[in-house]
Amino acid sequence: MFTKLLSATLPLFAIGAIAAADLQDNVGIGLGTLLFEGHDGLVSQISAATTNGSCGNQTFAITSGTLGAKRPDSFFAKNEQLRNFVRDNMDALASDISVGSGETLATLAELMLVPAADRAAFATRLQDNFGAIYSSPSVTHTEVIDHLAKVVDAA
Repeated sequence: MFTKLLSATLPLFAIGAIAAADLQDNVGIGLGTLLFEGHDGLVSQISAATTNGSCGNQTFAITSGTLGAKRPDSFFAKNEQLRNFVRDNMDALASDISVGSGETLATLAELMLVPAADRAAFATRLQDNFGAIYSSPSVTHTEVIDHLAKVVDAA
């Protein structure tokens, strides 16, 4: 009898342990996630999810990139125009990034939707991270795009 009871309740403990490990990863993004960040109890998880849902701020957060929302790296990979531009201009882009200015770098900023006011800082950031973006002489355009995404998201 005890063995049956133990085998019936053991999965519940395992589920609880798994849930405790990822409490904040499953409540979405929004104000609730920020308010209850670092609190790993069930009540905190429920409160965070309820706050996120009742405030209706998740859509705003996703659109604006605030409240814990981040643009996924796939944004760059799925942007066909950006992908084609980087593929077709690898050498010129490398040259412009290395000096921190130029026509291809300006076009890259436009394709990446960098606001005009932020473009000088964007160019400097890329120049400072040139070695990470063009990591080898045989780097591919898809690798360059992935590296660009990491550099931009780290800002």
